[in-house]
Amino acid sequence: MNPTSPIESGTEESTLTMHLNLQQLNQDISARIYQRFTQGKIINRLGYNKLKSQAYEDKDYTYLFRYVDEFTLLYKLIGKELEYNAKGEFFYINNLSDSELDEADEHALKTQSILLILGRHFEITGRSIHNLSVDSLGFNDKDIADISANDEYKAIAKALKFANWHKAIEYLINRGFAFETSHNHYFLSSAGRAFCDAMIEAHDKV
Repeated sequence: MNPTSPIESGTEESTLTMHLNLQQLNQDISARIYQRFTQGKIINRLGYNKLKSQAYEDKDYTYLFRYVDEFTLLYKLIGKELEYNAKGEFFYINNLSDSELDEADEHALKTQSILLILGRHFEITGRSIHNLSVDSLGFNDKDIADISANDEYKAIAKALKFANWHKAIEYLINRGFAFETSHNHYFLSSAGRAFCDAMIEAHDKV
């Protein structure tokens, strides 16, 4: 298994079916992982414990990585696709039905829009966008208040169906794209950083 890209492509489903034993998967862990995915969450390699102010290895990520072939087949059998972002070190699922694709597109639009506004705010205030993902730097309630005071950003929050920008940041945290520390302070997860980097790369190519 390639440690930088655990999901192998091009393997025939019939071969997987013969050689993989889905029964070896722990039902409780598998159910918990599936619940996280169906709630629109991604699973990062590293989580963050705000009470201890330290990062930790997410056990669900480790379990997914260990049984990635089995989970890939399992989700394929129920019409979903397990995906892995090597740069951000996180797992997520793609839904194959039209209705679920629409919901996934909405999640992506919301996430990208929030991150774009955060990045723009950091540029305007003379800070590096990369600081967003540094736990000792990140962003705080003052940044959220400044963003909330901008009429254009207010309109964007409303268009994204958020009551305010605090709710937008909560959305990032709930999905796994940002973490909250113990002092009204926030920073982007590796997944949030990967999204930001992708948007910067796309902008540079324009």
